[in-house]
Amino acid sequence: MAELKTPDQTAEVVLGAYAGDEQLRAVLDGAPADLPESEHQAHEQRHVYLERITVAGFRGIGPAAMLHLQPQPGLTLVIGRNGSGKSSFAEAIELSLTGDSKRWAENNRIFREGWRNLHHPSPASIEVTARYDGDPDAIRLRRRWRDEATDPDQATADIRHGTRAHASIDELGWRQPLEAYRPLLTANDLGRLMSSRPSGLFDALAPLLAIEPVTDADALLKSVRKELEAGLKAVSERRKVLRQALAGIDDDRARAATKLLASTRPDLDALDKLLSSTDDADPQVAAYRRITNLPPLPEQAEVASVARELVAAAHGLRGAPDTAVVEGLAQLLETAIEHYDAHGGGPCPLCHAGELDAEWRTQTETQLDRLREDASARREATQAVAAARRAVQALPVGPGVPTGLPDDLPAELRKQLHAAWTVWSGLPAGAGPEAVAAHLTGTYPALAETVAAVRDAAAAWLQARHDQWRDLAAQLQQWHADARGTRVYEAPLARVNEAIDWYKPLIGSLRSEQLAPFAAKSQQIWEQLRQESNVELAGMKLDGTSTRRRVAFPATVDGTATSAMSVMSQGEMQALGLAVFLPRASADASPFRFLIIDDPVQSMDPAKVDGLARVFAELATTRQVIVFTHDDRLPEAVRRLEIDATIWEVTRRENSTVEIRKNIDPVKRYLADAAALARTEDLPPEVRTPVVVTYCRSALEARCHQIVRARRIGRGERHRDVDAALQTAKTTMQVAALALFDNADAGGQVFGKLNSAYGPWAGNAMRACKEGAHGVAVVDSQQLVDDVARLVGRLR
Repeated sequence: MAELKTPDQTAEVVLGAYAGDEQLRAVLDGAPADLPESEHQAHEQRHVYLERITVAGFRGIGPAAMLHLQPQPGLTLVIGRNGSGKSSFAEAIELSLTGDSKRWAENNRIFREGWRNLHHPSPASIEVTARYDGDPDAIRLRRRWRDEATDPDQATADIRHGTRAHASIDELGWRQPLEAYRPLLTANDLGRLMSSRPSGLFDALAPLLAIEPVTDADALLKSVRKELEAGLKAVSERRKVLRQALAGIDDDRARAATKLLASTRPDLDALDKLLSSTDDADPQVAAYRRITNLPPLPEQAEVASVARELVAAAHGLRGAPDTAVVEGLAQLLETAIEHYDAHGGGPCPLCHAGELDAEWRTQTETQLDRLREDASARREATQAVAAARRAVQALPVGPGVPTGLPDDLPAELRKQLHAAWTVWSGLPAGAGPEAVAAHLTGTYPALAETVAAVRDAAAAWLQARHDQWRDLAAQLQQWHADARGTRVYEAPLARVNEAIDWYKPLIGSLRSEQLAPFAAKSQQIWEQLRQESNVELAGMKLDGTSTRRRVAFPATVDGTATSAMSVMSQGEMQALGLAVFLPRASADASPFRFLIIDDPVQSMDPAKVDGLARVFAELATTRQVIVFTHDDRLPEAVRRLEIDATIWEVTRRENSTVEIRKNIDPVKRYLADAAALARTEDLPPEVRTPVVVTYCRSALEARCHQIVRARRIGRGERHRDVDAALQTAKTTMQVAALALFDNADAGGQVFGKLNSAYGPWAGNAMRACKEGAHGVAVVDSQQLVDDVARLVGRLR
């Protein structure tokens, strides 16, 4: 891998992420990276093999049944028809190791509830015995269910290594390897592995690469990036919402804020200045504010009172004596009294008719006092009228009436105000007190109401404007504070992005390097399994990250490049799944030296079964390979290819009683059954002999089938063609002719060939097998068994 040149700041973030969340955040806050000392200690890997599986009352197994295994490398086939109970052993192993079953998880509750055996529900238990290579102490994984248990999760687990108890498989150190190298595979697993979402297969293979510290650091960086981006994104989204809301407000401040928020990175200082400003410069606002700031008009009661006082003063003035007459008479009388006081009594100097004496003086003084009172009353009435007029003039009406109205004041209000003011101000200059009073009381109410309406409209306009701005200004103020707060994320985010960019090629390179041996092994297995497939794999590659992660299988079909999974049949997908699973499960780093494979032959055409048998045989040189299958083609291929294997046959009897016995070569099995029956003396010969002959004939036909398959497949014929040829050979002689002459129609030459090649005994044995089952007498059934055994030994 080429050396990566890294700036110091990026290197600090890279190392911080490698050290973990706390260190990464410290680095982003400005601290230097401080890698802790590694606590990793190399542990000697201990290889685990399976020794025994015992199952009772679980799934298809009633009374306790035990499957014995050799805890060492080798191939074991567990065969049996569907429903025989063989897969119950595989499920028991999975449940013991993982605590669950993928098969249950994928089926409905009814399937899951069927975990307890119907015929023998109690006791219900499973026990898996395993052994470390070279360790005399066995590992026992037990699960037992009480009779009242209704769910498989309700089992009591007992895990022991020798005499030491363990709380869980975690204490054995098996949890992580089970997830990374999962040594358990069913046909459902294969289908799920290959047909699930693209990330499923990626996640299954990624742990094999052992680059988790690097990918974990990359994942941590992306998590922190998401966190930082979330803060910035939230502020950005709110900016857009605020901008849209502000655009709908008729306000210079809102317009200015809208313009500032148009930028993806607004000028926060300018926005702060805007938030602290007022809108007094707006002419419309100033006009409305002038209206609301005008002094209040007098109350109508006050105006009415002034009018009443004016009328009363006018009435008082009209009732007072004439001022000029009263004052003239008073002055004359005062002069007369002064004359009397100076000259004494005598005739009146003015009229000469009256006599001025003391009585006159007294009467005149009294009259003079009355005249003085009348003059005073007149002066007071005049002053009252003048005061009342001043009170009218002092009414603060003019200053409280708006002028310079805003342009957008409703026209009706504008018209009403103009009319009311025109009437109010239309009083003639020489109007008397009563006219003035009548004008006040008649025109002022309309003016006061109109002015009040204008003032209310102005106040409402200003309040609405204020409310709109106030609410958004508060939101804008909060956004401003949040925006300032998140600006501090920008520098760390840039550093995190640089670190992610640094990790990306590193992870790609490490994936390629670490995946290479697994891809090569997968390619090798595919080549063995593909047989007649025209799909050629060109490797395996882990692509993408996060939700786009996937495993790519470049391929060619007849020389044309394509993606393997887009053109493969179901059987080819099954084979590809095995090619992916087997290198994963048999990785050197896995402590599990066993592989449990359930039903791998499903959907495979016959040509691939031979390849599968060879793959298992190769794996079995270093692994304990245990295969459960109901398909006879796999054990047939193992025998035909002379692959060393132990074959167990599972048979289900009544009431879920499961029998397990070694399954030998069918030829040997037929001969063994024939020999045992021939030695059974308590059966009459007429009953015993036809059955012995049938077994012998079946042994001969089985050997001939083996010869035909070996010869024809060995020279490259397709399995399906070989099967078709065998199906055309209906009789024993046709089968023998196909084996001896490669021609089913050469039955007439069979006896001659056997007699000349091996002697007359061979032809006689063949004739007895051909005719004896149809009632032809056989003298010595034991001799027939011996001769047929000699013959099948010669036929190879």
